[in-house]
Amino acid sequence: MLILIWFIVCILFFFVNKILGASGHALEVFALLTAVALFLINKISKKKNN
Repeated sequence: MLILIWFIVCILFFFVNKILGASGHALEVFALLTAVALFLINKISKKKNN
């Protein structure tokens, strides 16, 4: 599960950095997208366990 989270975070960072570049908002967008992705992974993993 941790490997899945690590890959998703790396992919999100790559896309945000590629799209926004040196913009001051890149870190904020990255943090927001990572939080959403982790929330969805948590929901999916809980649904599979039930």
